[in-house]
Amino acid sequence: MTITQRRYLLSPICRALPADTSVLISCREEEILLESLLAPQIAAVIQALRQPGCPAELLTQQGIHTSQLLEPALQALLESDLLLDLERAAAAASHAELAAALQAEARFWAKPIFEQPFWDSVLSGACSPSQILGWGVEFYHFVDAANDYMPLGVAHTREMRQLRNPIASHYVEEMSHGGIFLEGLARCHLDPASIQAAPPLPHTRALINQLVEYAYEGELAYTASFAIMQPGLAPQSLAVLDEFYSRLRACYPYAAGMFDAFQRHASLDVALGHDSTVFMRLCREAPLLSPVQLRRVRSVMRGVAESFILFFEGIFSYYGHAEGFAPRRALQLEGLL
Repeated sequence: MTITQRRYLLSPICRALPADTSVLISCREEEILLESLLAPQIAAVIQALRQPGCPAELLTQQGIHTSQLLEPALQALLESDLLLDLERAAAAASHAELAAALQAEARFWAKPIFEQPFWDSVLSGACSPSQILGWGVEFYHFVDAANDYMPLGVAHTREMRQLRNPIASHYVEEMSHGGIFLEGLARCHLDPASIQAAPPLPHTRALINQLVEYAYEGELAYTASFAIMQPGLAPQSLAVLDEFYSRLRACYPYAAGMFDAFQRHASLDVALGHDSTVFMRLCREAPLLSPVQLRRVRSVMRGVAESFILFFEGIFSYYGHAEGFAPRRALQLEGLL
């Protein structure tokens, strides 16, 4: 079977723009140029992959009976995590092949999270103080919620009980990290008690509730959710983190304490090896996943990625309309009951 005969799904952040003799395939940070006298037809095939499809069949529908001209573009898209091979995981003949396939799938679903307008504004220095500090508060709520869903992940590990120890260890490593962000926000002159009392945005609460549901479901769904949180899109090192957060501190000096907390937390993840997730261990140690389990993993990954997109959209929208910043006020029920 050639590369064009498999079934694929194109990333929603990807565009195919035809010219007279070429097709430009692009997203925010990457471009692939494909020279062809059949540019409109090739662009139509690539755009059609926004729904699951086989390139060879789509080429035939366009009246093109040679598929070799599309192979370099497909390979480049796969290597850039902009194209998902829908058959790779099911075809895996070994645990190593399965782990590699599902790691690639995690990168595919996670990549759009970082292609949102929120990140363009953050990295260009265009965010308001309310959006930056709101990000810190919402991320505090998310990180501290590890104490809501991670113990459930331990308790509901039923099938592969040998994973309880690493899942429990991960919880112990994360359980106090909310305090890191609370301390960083206090250095930005925000009252810690007000932050703790503030209700998270609905988008933040929805993300947390989703992770609670996956924890109740069992170790497959629970650990698959962490594949999106640690997708391995870019190699992490202390030097990379220092460069990134130094840039943010330069753009938003009033939030330096908050970004110190972000960097400290990310550095702990690097030191503790959290890029090697328990889900990858499950892929290597459990029996090869069945088609039903693979469909569930895909659904979980996609769901978590979409919830993170909404999480950042919520921050960008809600705090973007605020004149100044203050933690959201807790609902006061006194006098209403």
